[in-house]
Amino acid sequence: MKIKLNKWIGLITGMFLFFIGLNSCVKNRNAEGTDFSHLQDHVLILNGGISGFSASNVAFSSDTATLKITVYLASVNLPTSPLTVTIGIDNSQIATYNTANGKNFVAIPDSAFSFATTTLTIPAGQQYATTTISFYKAKIDGGLSYLIPVAIKDASGKSLSSNENTQLFNIIGNPLAGTYSDVGYFYHPSSPRPLGPTTKKLTAISATVLQVDLGDLGGSGYIAYLTVDPATNKVTEFDPPGYYNATDDFIKELKSLADATPPGYTAAWSGSVKCNNTYDPATKTFYLRYGYIGGSGYRVTEEILVRQ
Repeated sequence: MKIKLNKWIGLITGMFLFFIGLNSCVKNRNAEGTDFSHLQDHVLILNGGISGFSASNVAFSSDTATLKITVYLASVNLPTSPLTVTIGIDNSQIATYNTANGKNFVAIPDSAFSFATTTLTIPAGQQYATTTISFYKAKIDGGLSYLIPVAIKDASGKSLSSNENTQLFNIIGNPLAGTYSDVGYFYHPSSPRPLGPTTKKLTAISATVLQVDLGDLGGSGYIAYLTVDPATNKVTEFDPPGYYNATDDFIKELKSLADATPPGYTAAWSGSVKCNNTYDPATKTFYLRYGYIGGSGYRVTEEILVRQ
């Protein structure tokens, strides 16, 4: 009798462990490790809702920024047939977000973005489908902040999450971005020359960082990043991270032309004395002096940029 009792206990224990393992498999089938075993089937969007805001920030390292959009089926069972999910922009959510968070985001122009497709298909036996959305820097006003709510419009009858069916893509504008008149001088050991008068765009990299063409060399890929200290109006010029070299020490901020040695320069235009790397918020004017070291010494840009 004792032997039979031990067998029954062993059998019951084994069955219990089997069902525990099966339940664990259901919990971990989703790549994110979310337990859907107690839920109805839902279709959600990865990085949806407020918690995905930072992960959905759009940063331009070139003229076009392309980001992924992934929808997934939260279900105990894998689908036995393909599931079609339709996405699109829902600008009605912008005012709600602004009111709740004290922000001033605006809708993005239709010409400033495009989807690879707005119809995604989750294949039978799978839970995910992915597409992309592209943003075009030339179509965006760098002084504005944009909210681009990409929402699930239809999920073939499946339920939608109330807080994870919209991905809040966002572009953070810089109020100093825009078009500026440009006049100055480019100091070079063998090819010195005046700059302007012309116009130049300062583009927003983030709410605090601007990008500017270095002198008249923007067409050759020479650029610099700028920040302005809001307390002192001091301007700092620096390398775009990893753009020129691994040490980010290509761009040199210069207090005076005497610092550009070799070869050493003297002022070549009347505005030189004003170029002290500051920003005047009253006149919306940048006074810049910075450069880089080439094979035969410094190349230096002095510029006065006035907002148009």
